[in-house]
Amino acid sequence: MNHEKMGSEETRLDALFAAYRAACPDLEPSANFMPQLWKKIEARERMSTVFGRLARNLVTAALALSGILALAVSLSHTTALPSDSYVEVLAEEQARESLDYFESVHLEPAADHR
Repeated sequence: MNHEKMGSEETRLDALFAAYRAACPDLEPSANFMPQLWKKIEARERMSTVFGRLARNLVTAALALSGILALAVSLSHTTALPSDSYVEVLAEEQARESLDYFESVHLEPAADHR
């Protein structure tokens, strides 16, 4: 019984291959086969070179912009850094900011209520 099942599957597979060959016949190469093939290859290469050139230009522009920004940042910070430690600077800044939350209070002398 196993041989019958295998035989039917092989018959179905042969029919599938025959249908494929009928749908996609082998093409006979013509005299223009190689020139047309090279035209297709060169067209794909041109597209990849266009994208490659664009990518190289974008990387160059990004590098130039990064250099300009680094130069601008280094020139804008010409003042000397404080000699205090990072924690001391943060504590001083927090103390300065906490003063913004308080309002000045004016106390008037107490009046005698006799």
